[in-house]
Amino acid sequence: MKPVLKVRSLLGLSVTIAAAYALYDSLHWPYKTALFPRLISAPLLVLGLLETFLCLYVSEGQREGGAVDFEFSSDVDPIIARNRTLSLFLWILGFFALILLIGFLWAVPIFVFLYLKLEGKEGWVLTISLTACSWLFMEGLFDRLLHIPFSRGWLLSF
Repeated sequence: MKPVLKVRSLLGLSVTIAAAYALYDSLHWPYKTALFPRLISAPLLVLGLLETFLCLYVSEGQREGGAVDFEFSSDVDPIIARNRTLSLFLWILGFFALILLIGFLWAVPIFVFLYLKLEGKEGWVLTISLTACSWLFMEGLFDRLLHIPFSRGWLLSF
């Protein structure tokens, strides 16, 4: 069978490369630190390889339909859809920036608070409750229970 390169196969290939890099990079870390990236990237590597293989070697006619019949909505204006996509992309970049600046343990609850309050326009009770739950989860599970040392971030490491 000859592989047919499609744009769709690039997603599987990029996921495979990212997962392989995460596995390779975590080889030099202490066991407790490397446990989380390995648990996530090992199955992700297998799934990325499978997706890449399916996109390259299995034609659309051979597939028995997808698990979900996915179709873009046609009732939303393309400009609104583009603005929503851009907004979501900027929120993700902002989350990554928070992780770099103040560290993972503090970035998660701050991001939850900002996203719920600014983007979700949720009330104070729900916003503060979910922010506290996310902080307790991050602090309790990763810091206290598993003793996983996350980096402190650029601003807090000075």
